[in-house]
Amino acid sequence: MNILVVGCGRVGASIVRILEQLGHEVSVLDPNPDELQRLESVDGYHFSGVAAIGIPIDIDALRQAGIETCDAVAIVTSDDSVNIMVAQIAKNLFHIPRVIARITDPTLKDLFTKEFGLRAICTTNLTVESMLLGLLDDQESRTVTIGSTTTAFVTVPVSMRDVGHRLNRISVPDGELLYGVLKANGMVELAIQPMPILEEGDQIIYSRIAD
Repeated sequence: MNILVVGCGRVGASIVRILEQLGHEVSVLDPNPDELQRLESVDGYHFSGVAAIGIPIDIDALRQAGIETCDAVAIVTSDDSVNIMVAQIAKNLFHIPRVIARITDPTLKDLFTKEFGLRAICTTNLTVESMLLGLLDDQESRTVTIGSTTTAFVTVPVSMRDVGHRLNRISVPDGELLYGVLKANGMVELAIQPMPILEEGDQIIYSRIAD
């Protein structure tokens, strides 16, 4: 694909490098020429695409960076407002089929996706989720991302007081959805009727929106 990355901080530069290694044609836009030096600063890596200097919300700067021929745009500047504006320009003015933006404010991310129908990743939500999982080391987690939403699945060992009861008899923590039971043999029984009976060694699976 032909991809434009807007913002060349640590995240942007890493995305550019990985995309190039995967064989994509990549261009990058940043208002600070010093930030573009990140493209040449790691392990002798040499950026082979187009590096443009300009204000991201400037339409001419986006054209100079090659947005008109892009299949996708990733916006990862440090300014949420700029990221939202550039995403809207890319989608509504240039009709880029795949646009995704980094948003640090969870409230803005919800507004961005629900009201404008644009794709966003909230780095704050994902960092909080990762930190919690690291702290709660008695739990295991997996995440699945569909569209612009990341769902976390967390497994918690069944307490002895719940053994012998059906799954729907347990108390579900606020913000969690009861998904099912991971049995000792590795099989998953979903939280559907008739509800699974909890046994010693089972793990309850909860799901929640992580981002």
